[in-house]
Amino acid sequence: MAIRNDKGQFVSIDAAMVVDLEGFIEDWKRWAIQALRKGDRVDALRCKAEMDSCRQKLSMLKA
Repeated sequence: MAIRNDKGQFVSIDAAMVVDLEGFIEDWKRWAIQALRKGDRVDALRCKAEMDSCRQKLSMLKA
């Protein structure tokens, strides 16, 4: 099965998921850094756990 990207081109679902996960990883990393700067260690660890989960899913997709 294939879907269209923002340019109207056909891409596989796996390719679309890879792009999404890479974006999620960057977002979670940014939020973790913001939490650390605020001094909120608990939220930073939660964000890191989410980022690690996305990285694991990404590595499974790329394998």
